[in-house]
Amino acid sequence: MDRRAARGGGRRLPERLARQHSDASPIDPYRLVHEINEFLTEDSIYIGDGGDIVTFSGQVVQPRSPGHWMDPGPLGTLGVGVPFAMAAKHARPDKEIVCLFGDGAFSLTGWDFETMVRFDLPFVGIVGNNSSMNQIRYGQIQKYGDARGRVGNTLGDIRYSEFAKMLGGYGEEVRDPADIAPALRRARESGKPSLINVWVDPDVYAPGTMNQTMYK
Repeated sequence: MDRRAARGGGRRLPERLARQHSDASPIDPYRLVHEINEFLTEDSIYIGDGGDIVTFSGQVVQPRSPGHWMDPGPLGTLGVGVPFAMAAKHARPDKEIVCLFGDGAFSLTGWDFETMVRFDLPFVGIVGNNSSMNQIRYGQIQKYGDARGRVGNTLGDIRYSEFAKMLGGYGEEVRDPADIAPALRRARESGKPSLINVWVDPDVYAPGTMNQTMYK
């Protein structure tokens, strides 16, 4: 199978590449995952924990070495990000751990961020924050219409950077796409568990989300 087709369709590739460089605010998720991909090194283990945001990253993020990708798997077991990051850094302290969270996924097990601070397990965490469980939201709109699209899937506008700092880690808020790369570098240089809270557009969905048969 053509790899581009498997990841969202070769015909959509030019649009996707343009969106990876979008200066829009709220930030296009494609721009966020592009910046993460550019940030990775040969020693970066990448972890994705989320629904729609990780579906975006599956089209763009390419770890540089075999065995350096971890995610919730086909059953979408959200909340694995902090536990995976903790285990990966403990098992491979020589590796950099980079973890992309959806805000809904992070909220499930995020308190163990404090455990990573306490055991000095630095990692670069990024929250793609749209104040929503957006994959669920899309499915509800498709099945029940716009009027029910926001039932049970809307989250608070949480500044996860403050959560990180409260627990002894490093945090920043990002609303301008030009600030993503510098914020990631500062998180790396901090030597602490970190959360870069990136406000992404809640009204766009990954092609993989829109193509799921359970939403038809």
